[in-house]
Amino acid sequence: MQIDHRRRQLLGASLGVAAAAGLGAPDGMSAAVAAPAVACGMASAPPPQAAAAGDLRRWRQYIRGRFGQVHVFSAAPPASDGARVPLVCLHPSPTTGEMYADLQAALATDRVVHCPDTPGYGASDAPLAKPGIADYGGALAEAVAALQGAVQQVDVFGFHTGSLCAIELALQRPDLVRRLVLSGVPHYGDATRRERERRSHVQGYPYFEDRDYVGRMFQRLVLDARDSGEPAVRLRRFGERLRAGPNGWWGPDAVFSYDSAAALPRLRVPTLLIAFDEEMTEPTREAAKLIPGARLVEMLDLPIFGFIVAPDRVAATIRGFLDGPGA
Repeated sequence: MQIDHRRRQLLGASLGVAAAAGLGAPDGMSAAVAAPAVACGMASAPPPQAAAAGDLRRWRQYIRGRFGQVHVFSAAPPASDGARVPLVCLHPSPTTGEMYADLQAALATDRVVHCPDTPGYGASDAPLAKPGIADYGGALAEAVAALQGAVQQVDVFGFHTGSLCAIELALQRPDLVRRLVLSGVPHYGDATRRERERRSHVQGYPYFEDRDYVGRMFQRLVLDARDSGEPAVRLRRFGERLRAGPNGWWGPDAVFSYDSAAALPRLRVPTLLIAFDEEMTEPTREAAKLIPGARLVEMLDLPIFGFIVAPDRVAATIRGFLDGPGA
């Protein structure tokens, strides 16, 4: 799959790369371009009219976790917690839960939407040693359980690193997860391929060794990343990204250490996969083939951060699945 230089830069913004260097649906699954919800057998659910995004209740909270405190961005309809199952959105590394602000606003009109910062990112306390995806997923599972109490299930959405954390959360706590939405799944099959991708994508963050490093990141992620939000938003998220410090590469490194080929067939919750036009398109297609009963939606007219560029449209696709038949 040929990836142009611009797309590699955007992948670097999501996976935390210091220097970013067949078509068709799987058998038995539906794929859609531009009108995904209808094509994959889901009724596209319009946003409910009970609350506008500007009327939402927004708050931040901390949950005690295995590595310290987990910081969470939360939003809900103005008068209640809504009639739907709460949704948890897990972010890519080295970003934070705030990356989902627009998508959260589009979905929190009829449900509570929690966007935690993964341990070590944003305002969440960091592990003392480099964790794996199982550690991240377990820590997030504990935080979500604490958020919801002992009796309530949640739906989970994850993108890039967050998609693997979501998979692991669902495997460790199948009683907690009702439905799963995965996007940009970094599924690379065998260990040899994962190691090759690691060497290509994962590098250290030389904050103290390279005096020009932060300036180059600023150019790439704030000045040049025009499809990643407005300039002021990109600047704010750039500052949040820096909070991970020199260990920000731990999350991306965990991605390429995770045996997704072994994990995906073990999923037993209804699962939707969403593919945008990015480097993870083909890995997401391959991942969909391994998940029992999974549905695949392709929105290839949207770039890597489709949920930033078109949050209402992506929210409608997610809502159609979460609130669809059997919900």
